[in-house]
Amino acid sequence: MTKSIQQQIEAMTFQWPDFKLTEQYDQSATWEGILAPDKREHLVRVRYRIPMVLEDYSLRDVQPKVQVLKPKLERHLDYEEGPIPHVYRSEIDPSLPYLCLFSPSLREWSMDDLIADTTIFWANEWLYFYEGWLVTKKWRGGGRHLTPVVDGAKELEAI
Repeated sequence: MTKSIQQQIEAMTFQWPDFKLTEQYDQSATWEGILAPDKREHLVRVRYRIPMVLEDYSLRDVQPKVQVLKPKLERHLDYEEGPIPHVYRSEIDPSLPYLCLFSPSLREWSMDDLIADTTIFWANEWLYFYEGWLVTKKWRGGGRHLTPVVDGAKELEAI
C-alpha cells in the first residue's frame, strides 16, 4: 500500500531525527540532513512527491530525489565512468544532479516503501562509493546506469 506523506514524515522523524523537514505539502515533502559515510560530511536534500491518481507516471518519475548540496559533487571528465557516475541530470540546476540509488526497471523501490528504510541508507552507501571513486577513479559501488548519447551512439544515461 502506498505510504502517505504523513507516514513518510513520521518514519523520517523517528529514524533520522537530524534530518529536518524543510517543505511539506499535501502530497510532497522535502528533508535536508547530514550523511557522513566516511567522516566527510555531506548535506543532502531528499524530495518526494506522491503523484495525483490521474497522472501518467513511471517509477523513475516518482522515486525520491536525492541531491548533495554541500560540498557539491566533483566533476572529473577524465575518469572512466564519466564526470560523476550514477547520477541523473537536474534540469532545474545541472550543478546539483540527482543520485542514482537503484534501478527503476528492476523495481527495487516502490511507493509502498519508506524513504527512511531505503533511500537514506542507499544515499549514504552511494556517498561512500563516491568518496572511493574520488580517490581511485573507479566506481566500486556496482549497479548499472545509462549514459548520454555520445557521438551519435546510444549508451548508458548519466552526466
